[in-house]
Amino acid sequence: DVCSSDLSSAMAGSYTALCDGWSAFHNQAGLNAVKAFDAGVYYENRFGLTSLSDKGLFVAARIGKGVLAGSYHSFGYSQFAQSKGGVAYAMGLGEKFDVGVQLNYYTILLGENYGRAMAVSAEGGFVYRMNAKLTVAAHACNPNRAKLSDYLDERIPAVLRMGAAYALSKQVLVTGEVYKNTQVDASLRAGIEYRINEAIALRGGFASAPRQFTFGFGWKLSHWMFDMAAAYHPVLGFNPH
Repeated sequence: DVCSSDLSSAMAGSYTALCDGWSAFHNQAGLNAVKAFDAGVYYENRFGLTSLSDKGLFVAARIGKGVLAGSYHSFGYSQFAQSKGGVAYAMGLGEKFDVGVQLNYYTILLGENYGRAMAVSAEGGFVYRMNAKLTVAAHACNPNRAKLSDYLDERIPAVLRMGAAYALSKQVLVTGEVYKNTQVDASLRAGIEYRINEAIALRGGFASAPRQFTFGFGWKLSHWMFDMAAAYHPVLGFNPH
């Protein structure tokens, strides 16, 4: 769907309560964790098919008391493609509570002279740090279900997410969330991250509806972070990121 990219694919997309530059795709309130400047790119080769490739990028910078970010996400190929470009702003309301909003521009392209459809919508959420270990968060994308076409009243689905992150120790972090797209059944997602040291992290996750298992690792090198992951679907097979 065009509301969420599984940048946290190693943790089954359970990212609502996590806070960094990648929050531009999951919960804009988390962008307030960016201290100065952050940027990233990703690529997903779904089930080894170029026509199902998913890619995106973001740039985020702290400006005054808040963080301004831009992001772009696209999926598909010449006969069917969808994309979402967004501009977000996040800020803190006190020491424990962060909020963020984003304005989006959607484009869906169909080949064979079917043409192009565009729509504008918004999304936003909050992050609340209850204590040093527990964070809870919620996010809503496209709550107005932006209309793409008058024909059959075609609309972009709304997506609602509620989640939490808990630090079991300095090395172990667990996450969980409920993910609801208005066109499909609700999905439960859970992830775990184990930091071997300051540079290397191992990750795993599980999601229902559709059911899949995920795993991956992260490697931090100075100001750079490299992440690789794969998801496994019982029927469709592996999905590298």
